[in-house]
Amino acid sequence: MWVTECSIGMFNMDPQGARDKMMQHDIEVKEGIQSNAVAQLRAVAGLCNSGQFDASTMHLPLHDRKINGDATDQAILRFSESLGPVAELQRLWKKTFELAFNSKNKYMIRTLELVEQGGLDLALSTSEAATFRSEDT
Repeated sequence: MWVTECSIGMFNMDPQGARDKMMQHDIEVKEGIQSNAVAQLRAVAGLCNSGQFDASTMHLPLHDRKINGDATDQAILRFSESLGPVAELQRLWKKTFELAFNSKNKYMIRTLELVEQGGLDLALSTSEAATFRSEDT
């Protein structure tokens, strides 16, 4: 299974379009434009995911890496990794609670705690991150 399309609000794109937007975002940040919607999508896809890369295959190209988890989590984790390292996200945020997905509820819950201030740039817009206080964690 692979991610073939993703959406942010009313804007649809394929994974390559999302990667292009991530590169464009890096350029826009340097120019003072403040939009990080694709970075937020990347963070949600990487952090709210029960899949995990098999450490013994991390040296392989992304499409050849083994992932422990169901097919949906595998596809979404690969998508997130294609936008940037999931390990970076996991370094910036720590999982504090999880209610696993089940077929009765049809949802999962995961709470996260900020570990490093840089994680805010992935989760919030620049203006929101600027107003975030350490006691908000």
